[in-house]
This record gives sequence, structure tokens and C-alpha cells, in this order.
Amino acid sequence: MEAEKTVKFNVITTAIFKNVMLFAIAGLVAAVFGFIPLMRWVVNICNILVVAGFIAFLIRVKDMAMMLEAQDAESANKLCNGVLVYLLSYMLGYIPAAGWILEPIAVIVACVLMLMGIIGLKKSSTFPGAPGMKILFIAMIIGIVGGVFGIIPVFGIIIARICRIAFFIMMILGWKKVAEPVAE
Repeated sequence: MEAEKTVKFNVITTAIFKNVMLFAIAGLVAAVFGFIPLMRWVVNICNILVVAGFIAFLIRVKDMAMMLEAQDAESANKLCNGVLVYLLSYMLGYIPAAGWILEPIAVIVACVLMLMGIIGLKKSSTFPGAPGMKILFIAMIIGIVGGVFGIIPVFGIIIARICRIAFFIMMILGWKKVAEPVAE
């Protein structure tokens, strides 16, 4: 990467990491308070922050995609498509009677789409943040497992929340690794 692009890449990945911190911390709080029935209002506020964080994250990943090589940009766009479906999953969760099944299905689809983008970036020889993609790969697998368990009533939902906690922790760790400054 040329010097100007390297500086821009470092700035964008730092901004992406800040967005990840917003949605991941809000997601962690929502997952933890989701175990307490009387704290639904906290979960709703955190879910709004998760959506806001994911929207900001999406914008930054699109910025990053514009400066990458064509093949890496395609993988980043797959990641963006997964993020859009993940945002949709939050909205589907609020549909009465059907939200409990539609949300985990959308989470599975979103994680698979994000996984496809992450695999492309992980295998790339030109993407500077490839080492962080290995951690994000694991996060997506955890997200898929959580989505599968989310379909199962009662105990499955508890396991899904635990997976969601692990998912958000792994997202923080993975994007922190991606955001490590690239030397010029």
C-alpha cells in the first residue's frame, strides 16, 4: 500500500474500531440485561445504540472498501451486506408472534454473509488487516451457533444470549487487531 493510502487505511480502521466498541458494548449490555425480565427498557435502549453503531460501522466499512483492491473490496461489500441483514434481524425481533423465529434466522443469514466477506479478507495477500479477520471468523461461527440456538425456545434462547455475548467480545478483539496501525 502506498503511504497516503496507508495513513487513510489507519484512520478508517481506527474509526471502524470505535464504531465496533459502540455496538459491541451496547450489545453486551443488552445481552446481559436480557436475562432480567424487568430490564427490557435497558435492552431496548441498548438495541438502539447497537443499530446506530452498526450503521456507523457500515459507513466506515464502505469507506474502507473504496480504497481496497478489487477483490478485497468485493469481500468488504459482502461484509456490508451481512451487516445490513444483521440490522434487519434487530427489526424483525420486534414483530409480534413471528419475531422470535425470524430474528435468529436473519442472524444466521447475516453471519453467513459476513463470514463470506471475512474469509475473503482473511485469505487476501493485499489486505493489511488480515490477521484480525481470523478472530472475526470465529466471531461469525459463534454468531451462527447463537442464531441456531435462538430458534429453540427457553434454554436455546439462554445459550443464544451467551453466544451473543461471546460474539460481541470477539468482534471487539478482531477489529482491534484489524485497527492496529499499518507501517508505511
